[in-house]
Amino acid sequence: MSRNDRFLRAVRGVWEHSHKDYVQWCDAQRAAVEPAVQALLEWLADAGSEGELTARYWELGDPPGEVLRPHLPAGIGPEAALTVQEECFWRRITELEADAPDA
Repeated sequence: MSRNDRFLRAVRGVWEHSHKDYVQWCDAQRAAVEPAVQALLEWLADAGSEGELTARYWELGDPPGEVLRPHLPAGIGPEAALTVQEECFWRRITELEADAPDA
């Protein structure tokens, strides 16, 4: 396995971990952040590969956070905001996998 493949696997593991945390949130908590989730998923919709998603995740200046933050409810902490962000990346990578020709 190449170094790049290991890196992509590690990043994906972070997203998956946040997904597991996110699904444990209560319905009200998830509903409160849904506008932010939808905004970030819309921004991620044109990312056509795992490589593109990873590049966006690590992009300088935190563009995903800039998209997400205006839609988050007041008082949400940085750790929860990051969980929401990584949940969106997880959803997009699973969409890409489902759309893959060999899926």
